[in-house]
Parts: sequence; C-alpha cells; structure tokens
Amino acid sequence: MFSMEYTGRKISELRKSRNMTQMELADHMNISFQAVSNWERGNSMPDISKLPELAELFGITIDELIGGKLELLDSVVSEKTVEYLQSNSITSDEFKEIAPILKPDQADTIFENVTPSFDLSEIADIVPFISRNIVNQLAIQCSENGSYKDLDHLAPFVDKKILTSIAKKMISEGKSIADLALFLGREHIDEYAMENYQLKGLSSLDDIAPFISKEILHQIAEKEFANNGLKNFESIAPFMNTTLLNDFAQKAIQKDGIKAISPIAPFLDKTMLSTFVKEKYLL
Repeated sequence: MFSMEYTGRKISELRKSRNMTQMELADHMNISFQAVSNWERGNSMPDISKLPELAELFGITIDELIGGKLELLDSVVSEKTVEYLQSNSITSDEFKEIAPILKPDQADTIFENVTPSFDLSEIADIVPFISRNIVNQLAIQCSENGSYKDLDHLAPFVDKKILTSIAKKMISEGKSIADLALFLGREHIDEYAMENYQLKGLSSLDDIAPFISKEILHQIAEKEFANNGLKNFESIAPFMNTTLLNDFAQKAIQKDGIKAISPIAPFLDKTMLSTFVKEKYLL
C-alpha cells in the first residue's frame, strides 16, 4: 500500500538532490508549482500519467518512487489493464488505493472489468473517481432493483435529471426521499412535501423540512394550524418565518391559552413573548 506522504518526501529528496527548485520541477513537468508543493507535502499524488515521467527524470523506477510494487498500477501505466484483470482478481481496497491518481476513463475500465463486480456498499470511496456516466448507470440499476439504500453513496454524483426520475419513482412507491433531498431540485421536494403531508400528516416531513421552500412550508403550516393548532409544529418551527409563528402563537393563546404555544415557544420572538407575559400577568 503506497503512501502519499512517502511519495511526497521522495519527490522532495530527489528534487533537492538535483538542485532543482519546485518551480523548475513544475516547469519541466508542465504543471503548476502549487501541484509540486502539494505532492511534496503529501496532500496529493501525481497524476498517473506523470509517474513514468517523474521516474525517468530522477532515474528510478515507479516502484521506487511510490515505495512499493502495485501490479494493478503497473498494468495501467503499461496500458494492459484489461489483460491484467482477465487473469487477476482485485479487491475494492486495491482499486481504492490507486483511484485518486487514475483518469476517469482508466477508473471506468477497471470498474467495468472487475469480476465479480463490486458490491455498492464497498465502493463509496471510489465513486468520486469513476465517470458520471457509470455512476448514472449504477443509480438507474439501483432504482430498477429497488435498492434505494445504495443511492446514498451515489446521489452526489448522479445527474439531477436521473435523480429526479428516481425520486418520482420512489414517491409513487411510497418511499421516503429524505436521503436524496439535498441533491434534488426544490420543486420536487415541495411536491413530495405537499403530497406526503396530505397523506401522512406533519410528522412525515421531519427529515425533509430543511429542504422545503418557505412558500410551501407556510402553506402546509396554515393548513396544519387550521386543523390541529400548534401541537405538531415542533419539527417545522425552526424553518419557518418568525413573524408567521408569532401570528400563530397569538391566535393560539387567544383560543386555548398560554400552554398552547409550548411546542413552538423556543422559536418565537422573545420580545413578543415578554410583552404578552407582562401584559397578562404583571399589569
């Protein structure tokens, strides 16, 4: 298993042994000196296409440069990845180890040719390195198989159009889209929120309340207050306009007394509360 820190120190040592500045090395490699600085500090690895060039420049092997022999990496550098995978099995950890320095098409080649294929739960750390096209295909496959829990790993990297289509399918099946909410368009969250509220009530919005638009949230709040008062408001109160909450509170107090506002008291305007208590109990 190679280490970015080891490779960084090695590059630094080799550069200095040849009396080169970071800028001179960067110019030679046709990259920025910031990239060289990040390598030497162990913050990043050279792109895989740069490894042979670095090794040749410093007169060492790639294995010496990275501090170990990785046959999978060698197969990529020599452009024999498919042949290597046909006669060797690799684990998700082996793929994960070199994924950060692979080009997307190289990562795709490995991902598509691994047998047996990786389980999605194994590849959460690999997803950022494979192409969006592959990720989209994986997401569609999850949807078709009903494996919605696996979408957690994929959602940030899936095209919004595809993710929206999957979310609509989930809604039609009565599934929660709370885990996808952050990556969906607001209009789809609003649609889901209104439908769910009408079918299951305010408690069904607990997980997605932060993502609902103020307009729709206020429409739902108006309906809920008219039907049930404030008793179920605790989950949505933190995301509502204070002025509207104060208005509800005043109406609830007039109708049912001060205890009626207890579910939302922490979210009310303190001046309004103080004024009410003063007028009611001190004057």
